[in-house]
Amino acid sequence: MRSNIAGSAILTVVSGLVAFGPANAASIFQVTTTQAVTQDIITLQGHPGYRDPNPFLSDPYIFFDEHIRILTEEIDVFDPTQIPSSPTDVPVSEDYNVISTGSVTGTWTFDADFLLGIDTGLVSTGEEDTQFLGRRRGVSTFRAVSDGRNVGSLVTTSTAVYALNDIVAGVGGERLDVIALVAEEAPQLHIDTDGMVLFLAGAENWFETSVGAIPDFNEVLVSSLAFEQIVRSDDGDELFEEIIESEADTYPLRFSGFGAADGSSQSAPLLPTTATVGATGGPSFSFDVSSAGTGFVFVDPEIAVGYTYVLENGGTVAKFQAPTLSAVNDPDGYTLVLPDGTSFSLLPGEVLDFVAEGYTNVTTFEVLGISEALMLDPDNITTFVAGFMFSGTGSTSNLTQTAIVVDTDAAVPLPPAAALMLAGLGGLGVLSRRKRRVA
Repeated sequence: MRSNIAGSAILTVVSGLVAFGPANAASIFQVTTTQAVTQDIITLQGHPGYRDPNPFLSDPYIFFDEHIRILTEEIDVFDPTQIPSSPTDVPVSEDYNVISTGSVTGTWTFDADFLLGIDTGLVSTGEEDTQFLGRRRGVSTFRAVSDGRNVGSLVTTSTAVYALNDIVAGVGGERLDVIALVAEEAPQLHIDTDGMVLFLAGAENWFETSVGAIPDFNEVLVSSLAFEQIVRSDDGDELFEEIIESEADTYPLRFSGFGAADGSSQSAPLLPTTATVGATGGPSFSFDVSSAGTGFVFVDPEIAVGYTYVLENGGTVAKFQAPTLSAVNDPDGYTLVLPDGTSFSLLPGEVLDFVAEGYTNVTTFEVLGISEALMLDPDNITTFVAGFMFSGTGSTSNLTQTAIVVDTDAAVPLPPAAALMLAGLGGLGVLSRRKRRVA
């Protein structure tokens, strides 16, 4: 990190939804950022340029084929031109890493109320002083792009919040207050995983001036993200290690606050609990509506040009409210299509009463006609806030929202999980980073 820290990150606060101060109710936030990253891969099945001295071998480069198999079958290399075509292209005097560049756009969903628990009396001298503040379920989404191509995507279902107070981070002894948001996946066999990490750093008095309140995100100075994974074979042998990380810098940060995110209004939409890749190639978000009641519930989840909604495990949709102009700037409105082909035209904010129209058992429909010019990101779960009124929902009722996307390059999912260690903000380590493996 530079010895002199100046300036602040660029923040966009969503139309008055963000407020700083004592939290009287849940304070669910999302932060979105796009950062330039480097992808660094090392295979762990022997050095690919090693030549066996046995003169009777038909192919003395005994590790090269496995090196290529791993890079082409086990992991998505951002820039495939960096994969060597011949073992003679691999220098044998040092570890051989395949290095690519690109960018990652991520949206972390987290409970900012956890930040009220920061202990400003604990000065962080190292990783052992990392403060774990809490963990909450919530979908976070990530997409990697290289050379204009979508090269990977990732969805996580919970976020843990950590803090370090007055940690020495600069070469000149500067201290920073640091928040680490760790978007976590469930543990998976053969993969070491912690989560996709976003570091937010402020001046050393950032936490101290916010005692009893959520720290003011406008005071973030620099940020960075970090991703690390180690993947093993079915036999337990380590196949490769991958690190994706950005340099600490003043990247744009977009914060959105959703209050309790309980679906009670457009400004507090119900956020999804899980997400998968839908049949259309876009993300499919799942919302727990088991406690929806009888009032309107507002929910929100290539370019999205429509959404498919399905209510599962009991209940029906009695009414639907299209997004208002303040939520989605699409004055032409939308077309709602039922499975039997019946369609309804809806203006922004208009309510369709299915029961009044003679449809008493609606559980699925499509909303079409979203303007492509809006460039709605199907991975952003708060770009299309629509209202629902349910009838007869039970304890397991669940609503899914699947994006319908235009014909663009489909995202290639990242490997089944991503093992992220809290990697360091300009050399800062929140949790100890694994030592680089030697092939």
